Amino acid sequence: MLGGTALAAVTTVSPFVGDYHENFNQYSQVNAVQVLPVFNNQADVRNLSSGGAIKIEFSSSLNGDLVVPISGMMMGQLGIADWEFSQPISKFGGYWENNSGASDATVTFFDQSNNLLGTLIASVPVAGQQWVWNGWRSDVPFTRVHVVGNGLINGFIWYDNMEATAAAPEPSDALALVVGASLLSLRNRRHARARQLGPSSS
Repeated sequence: MLGGTALAAVTTVSPFVGDYHENFNQYSQVNAVQVLPVFNNQADVRNLSSGGAIKIEFSSSLNGDLVVPISGMMMGQLGIADWEFSQPISKFGGYWENNSGASDATVTFFDQSNNLLGTLIASVPVAGQQWVWNGWRSDVPFTRVHVVGNGLINGFIWYDNMEATAAAPEPSDALALVVGASLLSLRNRRHARARQLGPSSS
């Protein structure tokens, strides 16, 4: 679902340090898969294109355009990809590169119910020969980020030093947690008091 009215304010943000970090260095060898666990298993990156893949590489050269990682390894999407988070996220970003033959990518954010929150353009210049920061914040938490590049199989886009920040619990959720903890504590105290008093005599 890419149509419809955006339900949130999704805005760009400067580089930040999130709750979760991903430099892909835990993957020590070249690999091509359809689903890649990232952010310490807090998210998956999933290929959506026939003939595409999610790739881990230490370098990539296409038509003379060489991309090398900032750190030891990097992740690339050859095709359309979804970043799917196991919990709601408020901020997402990192460094992007491109050797697909065409600049930029369209990035669409969805909430837990698959409602469209917003669509923006990621700056990924094909002629830049450098890593570019792209980062966003949403005032409504999101759990899926849909990335469509341009050029070869919807873009050969590379990622490194990615960051994500978990969304704070909604006030109603936080209140429910506090009330639940209070009731559990009260019940435990009552059970402890009953054990101290022992069985009642007739």
